[in-house]
Amino acid sequence: MQIKTIGLKTCFLLLIGLGIALYIGLTFSRILVPLLPIIIVILVWYITKAQRKLIKTATTPIYQISEGWIKIQGKVSAPKTFETPYFKQECIAYTYREANISYDSEDNTERENSATIKEEFQDFYLTNTTGKIKVILNKLNFAFLPSKTDTKHSIKYAVDDIRYTERTLKNGDLISVFGYAIKNSNYEFELSEQNNQPLVIATPEFEDKTKKSFKVFKYLIPYFILMYLAVNYFLFFAPVKQHIEKSTAFALFAFFGMPILGIVFAIIGAKSNGFLKNFFSGIGGICLFTSLLSFPLLCLLFMTDTNFYTIECVWASVLLCITLAFIINYRKIERAFDNE
Repeated sequence: MQIKTIGLKTCFLLLIGLGIALYIGLTFSRILVPLLPIIIVILVWYITKAQRKLIKTATTPIYQISEGWIKIQGKVSAPKTFETPYFKQECIAYTYREANISYDSEDNTERENSATIKEEFQDFYLTNTTGKIKVILNKLNFAFLPSKTDTKHSIKYAVDDIRYTERTLKNGDLISVFGYAIKNSNYEFELSEQNNQPLVIATPEFEDKTKKSFKVFKYLIPYFILMYLAVNYFLFFAPVKQHIEKSTAFALFAFFGMPILGIVFAIIGAKSNGFLKNFFSGIGGICLFTSLLSFPLLCLLFMTDTNFYTIECVWASVLLCITLAFIINYRKIERAFDNE
């Protein structure tokens, strides 16, 4: 059993990090625009390392195991069971998180003040038609397992709500485990960690959704590259038209109108059928994605008093690339998720 407490120090460090990022953004805005997407890609590549390993590795039959990194899919079994603290679920391993949540009425956001994490686990077996293998757990990595969550609302003013989250592993669950196969003293193979890399545990449903998400990203990446080149062209190389007055109407539409239109069209699409459903859903997606990708750029450009003509061209580039991506790949994206 392990109990960890996350205090306000984490929030304080995050605020310092955001402050440093804002200072760099305002001071070196011209450098940050071309560098930021590259930094984001590197971060995403690093963060998704476990998912990519999981979906790229083929499942190995247990009777064909040799020493090294492998993936086994099977049903979970273990002799001992635990009961989770909040939902009282019977399981063979769990993680429990109890977080104090407060709300900011001004910007309608929630903030986590502190959290307590508790976990219990044990070694277990994976069984399928090709055999049975023991899985050695030294630490838990249940991030890819489904969670069960409940929020207990306080009736007293200025008292935090409490959110309870549990992830469990139960006897009979069908999962995939990516780990290092090594022989024990009885010359039997076991799955365990290696070089401080924890086991990757996921459900078949998670694997399927991850494969589809990466496939969709593969369809869209040429348009992200085109967008990156177009934005940098207008920021650094395109001739600038002088004496263009700033338009408050454009700023309001770009910051607020586009996301509102996206939500409206998405709702209309959800209530329609056939061609109208695809049409309105597509327009809603274009509006929402354009707002999402252009928002940080527009904030940075307006704060650094960039020429308004350049701002318009940058926003139009994002809109055009997103529109092309949706029009050309809509059917592919739809087929990727048609079974969900």
